[in-house]
Amino acid sequence: MSRTDHLSAALRTLDAADPHVDAHGARARADLEAILATHPGTPADALPAGPLPVPPGRRRTGARRAALLAGAATALAGVLVLVPATTGGDRAFATWTAAPDALTAQQRTDAVTGCRDGMREAAGEHADALAAARPAVAERRGVWTTVVLAGAGGFHALCVTDSSAGAFTDGMIGSVGVATGHVDPGPREVRATDLGTGSMSAGDVSLAAGAVGAEVVGVTYASASRGDVVATVAEGRFALWLPGDELRDASRAGVEVRVTYRDGTTGTARLTL
Repeated sequence: MSRTDHLSAALRTLDAADPHVDAHGARARADLEAILATHPGTPADALPAGPLPVPPGRRRTGARRAALLAGAATALAGVLVLVPATTGGDRAFATWTAAPDALTAQQRTDAVTGCRDGMREAAGEHADALAAARPAVAERRGVWTTVVLAGAGGFHALCVTDSSAGAFTDGMIGSVGVATGHVDPGPREVRATDLGTGSMSAGDVSLAAGAVGAEVVGVTYASASRGDVVATVAEGRFALWLPGDELRDASRAGVEVRVTYRDGTTGTARLTL
């Protein structure tokens, strides 16, 4: 399935008056073209409130992931991010922590189930892969829960959720699918599949996630505003995020992270998309 097909499926959630919008209808096509035409570097607060213009013949193809959309969508450099219309919850990421905490067994089960359920509609032809994917990352930063589900051939689903906001899909950003040009990382390599900045109801979010080689046991991003942000590394995957737009240009310009290897040595890697 093409990226357009994934987004067509995701667009069914955009119409609050009719949750069963025809993905091939005139409105869905117009909304889809508007999203695809948006420059990947356009910040959320620069987007017009009304329908986006579609320049003739222009089509954006750079994003690597299809996302579950809820409410309104912002096209980012490498990641499509949810902008939910939620109130309450953890406003301005007040509880966020730079180092992740573990989940209890029940919290992990609930978070994994919620992510799988929340991404089902956007998965498209990857529905079976989503159902079979194993939990790789499951962490908590304050009330925010991050889950990465990993499968064969580079498939993964990613969810970052405000668990204090009620239903799992309230206050969530995420992606699902297989990265374009997927290549498994070498033993000491780190490869990003999600990298960029977007906005949600609590504020801007910068996120990096992807795959790591068998010798990689740690990934840390030295944030200029937040200090060392420690990723969770597990089952061949890594994920980290922080409040703010610090990784706004990272998918294009790249960002350096510190890598720790199984033998105790360290090095650096540059993440790009």
